[in-house]
Amino acid sequence: MANLARKWIILSVEYILVLALLPSYTDAKRTKEKIYIDLQTQNACFRSLNATHQIGCTSSSEGNVGVLHYLETQDDYSWILKDGPNPPYVVLMNSLEFNSSYLDILVASQRVNGILVINVLENQTLTPFPGQFSADKSCPNDAYGMYHKDKDYSNCRKQQWNVGGTDIGMMFKDYSIPMFSLPNEDDVTKLISTCYERFNRPINGTPRNYPLCAVQLNDRMDAAKDSVTCTRRTNRITNLSNPVRYCDPLGDKNIVATMKTVNSTEQRLNKSVIVFATKMDSLAMFHNEYPASDSTVTGIVTVLAVAEALGATRQEIQDMPTAKDIMFTLFQGESFDYIGSSRMVYDMDSNSTQFPQEISEKVVSLQEIRLDDIHSFVEVSQVGLRDQGKLWIHTDPITRPKLQDPTQLSDMIQSLKSIGSRLDVDLANVTEDTPLPPASVQRFLMKANIPAIVLTDHEKQFTNKYYNSRFDLPSKINVSDHGNQSDPSDDTQTQSLTDLATTLAQFLYKLSTGKDAPSTLKANKDTVESLLQCFLYNQHCELFRRSIDPDDAESLEKAKKPFPFYVSVNLNTNQVTTLTHHILAQYLGEKVNTSKDSCKAPDNDKTHQFLWIQGNLKPNATDNSRVGACIKSTTMLTTAKSPAFDIDGYDWLSGTYSTWTESVWEPLKVRIFLVPSQQFQTTTLSLGVVIMLVSFVIVYFINEQSDILFTHPTSNRYYTY
Repeated sequence: MANLARKWIILSVEYILVLALLPSYTDAKRTKEKIYIDLQTQNACFRSLNATHQIGCTSSSEGNVGVLHYLETQDDYSWILKDGPNPPYVVLMNSLEFNSSYLDILVASQRVNGILVINVLENQTLTPFPGQFSADKSCPNDAYGMYHKDKDYSNCRKQQWNVGGTDIGMMFKDYSIPMFSLPNEDDVTKLISTCYERFNRPINGTPRNYPLCAVQLNDRMDAAKDSVTCTRRTNRITNLSNPVRYCDPLGDKNIVATMKTVNSTEQRLNKSVIVFATKMDSLAMFHNEYPASDSTVTGIVTVLAVAEALGATRQEIQDMPTAKDIMFTLFQGESFDYIGSSRMVYDMDSNSTQFPQEISEKVVSLQEIRLDDIHSFVEVSQVGLRDQGKLWIHTDPITRPKLQDPTQLSDMIQSLKSIGSRLDVDLANVTEDTPLPPASVQRFLMKANIPAIVLTDHEKQFTNKYYNSRFDLPSKINVSDHGNQSDPSDDTQTQSLTDLATTLAQFLYKLSTGKDAPSTLKANKDTVESLLQCFLYNQHCELFRRSIDPDDAESLEKAKKPFPFYVSVNLNTNQVTTLTHHILAQYLGEKVNTSKDSCKAPDNDKTHQFLWIQGNLKPNATDNSRVGACIKSTTMLTTAKSPAFDIDGYDWLSGTYSTWTESVWEPLKVRIFLVPSQQFQTTTLSLGVVIMLVSFVIVYFINEQSDILFTHPTSNRYYTY
């Protein structure tokens, strides 16, 4: 009976332990949530690399942890840098202090383990705007522009363009700690009220007692050193079924559309292509934060509005043998050493490649365009903030004297100013010894002497004080959210860009045909207004919904904010690129009355692309169903990836082409939690060690008595009733 009693006791204890431990398994997630508070932000500073350097931010593999301290006054800097007794710290700071000078001091102190930047743009009491700020360099893209080795113009000796930037640029420094932006007010409230003020804020200069509130920042980047190293590691042959990637080249697609359809079997006239261009991308310090209102959007909107206006004259230009072709071009990756324009010049100038060549399964056989075919180049840059109320025409002082026809460029300038004068658009040209501002055309002028003008809103330094930064917001160019405004007609920017688009449309028409444009050739103000709203505020706008491929409609509906203008990596096509491509196709193409299955080029048509889009809402539809539409046009996507990644044996240190890559990263996460004192942690560890040693003793005792505790009975007599 004694053995039976022991067995029942052991079984009872095991049962009780199971019942006691079971809730801890089922409530594991709930327990974790009681320990940690996860923040919503995913807006991290991430790592990029070029042929010689790594830039940006990263955390350790397990994340960086530090006690939270809010920088409110200069005394808080002393606390962080020397007086605070509980390093390392995670710093919470506002946008005024987040600049290169303060950042360098904090990182160099080695007492800071991470930085959080308040960026609640809807509430300026939380995010005070600096007078000027740019994450870019004061002389953007100079190392890959046409003036890099020129003794008079290199490094912006003649003119510093980006006064909000610095010589190196915050974006282009390497930081050893993670940094996150906080665009959500709830996150800021949790950090300040729930965490810092409750547990950490010193009382009359005296540190608070434990527990203290800490922050963990996970921003692990896999690539390191430079693009050469991470590319070699990524391309290393392994036996793994899923090879490890460490970085990917930056890049996307350029958008190209010609007014004429010159088949590959036809002859293109000499100097018969006018390039009308702008860029589609920008950069900033933090992931997801690329508003680019003046830096990028004003140029895109202007080019698209001109395309719609000139689309009405497409057939006339097509049928006129002597009319010059107009090639609408939108470049990607320009903020990272002219990726898109460099690739186009490479394709135009190379004997091994053809331009244009559609990136798709269908071959588009347009007559190739070479650098020698370019008649002139007109580029639209920032045009939203007019210096002295004017728009400024820039030309290049180096190639201008080398043009075959010295009067061609001056005639272009005079014609543009004359048309602008009739339409009340004030245009002026800068002095002839002023170099070009950062512009895609520089990559073309490095290879050929082309009559080229760059149209901007600044004569000298940028009027945009927030160039390539998270502060380049719609409100800074006086564009309001019409979804929150009863009368949208007050936006002067819409009218200004409409008048500019009309001026450029009439100018390009005359440049192409040699004839004055009809007075009916005008840009549509409603189109300009719609484009500004879609790109800057509302990605769910009707224009985007109408233009999207039905297969991508779900991703459009799920998007929670306007799409970013960062070029990203070349593995996928950006949503901004896709939508701009489809909109340009509608403006320069024609709708074909056919079904979705039949929306493809016939065998005898190799000069057009056919796109199927959602189209307009069905009449009287109650379920948001759409009719669908097939668009026939010459609009196509071409490669916007640096040639450096495609040239065998390329000299990475030559400085010829952009070598930017982006690191692969782990999931991003920021969370807050309480940390006890070192004494408490030591006590806990010691207690754990004691419990472990006691458990060893108990296990040893049970093992020694196992023949009594666990021996099976040799007789059935205990179970006989």
